Amino acid sequence: MKHIIHATLFLLLCPLNISFANTIVEADILGIWVNQAGDGLIEISQKQGLYTGTIIGSTDGNDRLDANNPDPALQTRSLQDVVVLGEFSYQAHNQWQNGWVYDPNNGKTYRCNMTLIDNATLKIRGYIGIPLFGRTETWTKQQNNP
Repeated sequence: MKHIIHATLFLLLCPLNISFANTIVEADILGIWVNQAGDGLIEISQKQGLYTGTIIGSTDGNDRLDANNPDPALQTRSLQDVVVLGEFSYQAHNQWQNGWVYDPNNGKTYRCNMTLIDNATLKIRGYIGIPLFGRTETWTKQQNNP
């Protein structure tokens, strides 16, 4: 009886962080993601322990140009194959940090962290200085990903 009381008290007093949903693993970030605007397809890949994201197309089939790039020589290039996420390292607890994000809508590059909320939801936080001063976008994994 004493053991039952101790076990019950232990369970009541300990915070439970048990999730019965799908467990997220580091490799779950890999694949094709649709940006928040719903018009870009970005493939996140991993090489030598670092994660990058490359525009592989658009959802509407239109080939946009990098018109807002601060380098005039790049303003006429296609956004196809442009790396927009780079140098991320996995930090555990579904966090990828110490990377950067290029925003083709304004031609600026920001420091960036990423958080995988679940297997189909990715939060991208671009910021200047510290993460407090930034903007977050939510990307969704393309449904027909393998």
